[in-house]
Amino acid sequence: MAVSIELAAPTSLLEVLEHCVLKVPHYRGRDLPQPGESGERALARFPLLGKAELRRAFPHGLVPSDRSLANALRSGEVSFVGTSGTSGERVQVLWHQPWWDAQELDGFRLHATMAEVVASSQRREAVLTTPVCSGNLCHVAQLPMEERIEGERTLFLNQTVDPTRWRDADVLRMADELERFAPDSLEADPAYLAWFAWRLEQLGRTPFQPRFIDVSYEFPTRVLLARIERVFRAPVVDTYGSTECGFVLSACEHGLYHHNHAWSHVELVPLERLGDASLLVVTPLGNPWLNLVRFDTGDIVRASATPCACGREGVVLERIEGRLQDFVVATSGALLSVASVDRAIGAPRGLLQWRLTQLEAQRFELELVPDERDLLDVAPLTASLEALLGVAPLVRMVRCLPVEASGKFRPCRAEHIDVAALARSAR
Repeated sequence: MAVSIELAAPTSLLEVLEHCVLKVPHYRGRDLPQPGESGERALARFPLLGKAELRRAFPHGLVPSDRSLANALRSGEVSFVGTSGTSGERVQVLWHQPWWDAQELDGFRLHATMAEVVASSQRREAVLTTPVCSGNLCHVAQLPMEERIEGERTLFLNQTVDPTRWRDADVLRMADELERFAPDSLEADPAYLAWFAWRLEQLGRTPFQPRFIDVSYEFPTRVLLARIERVFRAPVVDTYGSTECGFVLSACEHGLYHHNHAWSHVELVPLERLGDASLLVVTPLGNPWLNLVRFDTGDIVRASATPCACGREGVVLERIEGRLQDFVVATSGALLSVASVDRAIGAPRGLLQWRLTQLEAQRFELELVPDERDLLDVAPLTASLEALLGVAPLVRMVRCLPVEASGKFRPCRAEHIDVAALARSAR
């Protein structure tokens, strides 16, 4: 039975820290904020909270002592969900749907087109991601369309774990359901949506056009975005969030990333080995159940050196560099982000997807998934990567790339090298 729950307004950083010290077991014993002290100064006394610490404290250590988790689980106010992290980094968290919906709505207002659409209380949304982890729902089965519609306004399209295994019938079913449901927006994993767009082209099917597409879940490479934009005319907006922290960032109509500041506090923590790039650390605000302070997202971002032309104030990022664990190491010793590799590869015609693996310190393998209908010129691509890496990668053409257990794809990885440890260490 659905439960209607009133959501409290977001609280300030100082109020969150005081609440955590007084009522959240994991933070008991820490110093309370002092009168007149800034939130940032009080926050600095808390250590970073990584996924290992989250696992040890979860669930009771992160729930306020004056709340009954057992009663909330029975009533449906909260539920246990698993994050979709890669490489064994999945963790369980508490999912509180009203909090997620409220902060996501504010996050959508950071882009002009999205703001226009979400102003309507009747907005309909389709979701195209892995069926294993879409919020707190799973759809790995042959379920009729009606059983994949949540709350009458959200349709989950995909029922296959690996998009490279979609049959023609699967692609056409999803296209038919898009036409029938006619959503205002489409939320998508960029890799899944790119495969869907390519298959639609193969089948000669023109899809229903939503008013905007927000891509999330994994890094949106240029080749994926180019493939999507060949088929879909709607603005494609990169949004950043996590099951742990909510909707944190969104690109605006000018392409820079803005912070959803009413619902979290963010810190850009410098790491010496990364120069002017920073580790993104998030303290969610207003979540009545899952209380996280200084959560280490493991993602690297780069602040914008200039204000954004859209005029929005607050934290502005030039770009998201990707997950720290997905960096590789050039022969010079420089640590290279997914974004830097992506810039080197670009979006050449004839390329569907790629993966760069660092096998040894000076040996790289580049796997390319070509589009057989277009000629792929590999020479300039490998020359650009050689300039970046310091050595030319071994190139392999493959039919498809393997999907991770999380349902995501990792565009870069370094084998036998703990790049995250390198980045967090001093030179």
